[in-house]
Amino acid sequence: MDVREVLVGDARHMLERLQAGTITKAPQCASRPASIYTDPALFAREKTLLFRRAPLMLAASCELRQPGDCKVMDVAGVPLLLVRGKDGVVRTFLNACTHRGARLMRECGHAARLTCPYHAWSFRLDGSLLAIPAREAFGEVEAEEGRLVAFPTTERAGLIWAILDPGAAPDFDAFLGGFDALLAGFGFERWHHFESRTLEGANWKLAFDAHLEFYHLPVLHRATFGPGMSNLAEYFHYGPHQRLGLLTRADHVLEQDDVAGLAGIAESEWPQASLLFGEWIIFPNVSINCFYKGGRGVIISQVFPGAEVGQSTTVQIFLHENPPAGELLADARAMSDFLGHVVGEEDLPMSRDQQEVLASGLLPRVRFGRNEGGVQHFHAWIDRFLGAPDGATLAQIMQRA
Repeated sequence: MDVREVLVGDARHMLERLQAGTITKAPQCASRPASIYTDPALFAREKTLLFRRAPLMLAASCELRQPGDCKVMDVAGVPLLLVRGKDGVVRTFLNACTHRGARLMRECGHAARLTCPYHAWSFRLDGSLLAIPAREAFGEVEAEEGRLVAFPTTERAGLIWAILDPGAAPDFDAFLGGFDALLAGFGFERWHHFESRTLEGANWKLAFDAHLEFYHLPVLHRATFGPGMSNLAEYFHYGPHQRLGLLTRADHVLEQDDVAGLAGIAESEWPQASLLFGEWIIFPNVSINCFYKGGRGVIISQVFPGAEVGQSTTVQIFLHENPPAGELLADARAMSDFLGHVVGEEDLPMSRDQQEVLASGLLPRVRFGRNEGGVQHFHAWIDRFLGAPDGATLAQIMQRA
């Protein structure tokens, strides 16, 4: 894949659509049962057949920059511990001591070794069992039996993915299909983690649907993004993953380097930052949005299922190409607060309202328009994962008609 050729082709197409004032519409409108957001049985299947089958983007590499850096998180009921080892490799473990299942860590941080707070069993950063207190009294433990439960993990494009099935084949290539090569243009491995925050929402798909269309922007966000914001999006599909383009300029948020600014410039001189501008969707639950206030940055939004069908958690991870300092630091803080407000006080309350209505059972179906192709694409790929037969590999799911 010639990455620049793909990005230039996408940008050229977006400029043509901007000049024409139209978008490429989905073939038809679509509808789905409202129960996709409220059915506990379907929700349980999603957690098993999607969130334990599909590779999940769990962290940015810069969140675990040094050996010993650790990240703690819970995903669809699975407690996880991400650790960068002394060899520089990031590994994903079940956050559980192999003695009696106690969580090894409760907060992100740094560790030279992983020590259980219950009985002080300790593990090396590669997951191998290091020591058992009073070992002679306890008895023998086979080395492999004592090793932490590990999940297939890969680090690409400055992002970390894992499959939450210890026995899964690590076929990340089949799932990503070159999408990681496009994301590599950002160079996230050299960026800096500014901050993260967590927001509570409704069903995870209701919360994530808002990341998949711009139709709602000038309406729901009229007091924040402003009335000049476009409600049109051009969708580019890369397997289950997507890119949304055609967002018009809103100076207080974007400031520079959007695709519209490429008009009149020779293609050979189009800067990489402009070619990457927009919203990138990593299936099934991650959105990456670009911004420039406080310096070039992105917000990575991860939407995870909650404990119940009507609950979700949105984690916002803010990265900057360069550490904000001076006036840029205040701007970066204002940007993260602004985007936290937009999602936490506008998007997520709307999804909770929708959840209440749909849970009544009195609205039998929801509808997706031809201008909401991203939402249609997303739900079609969920169907593909849920409908795959038991034992299907990632490659088979990706190729399945």
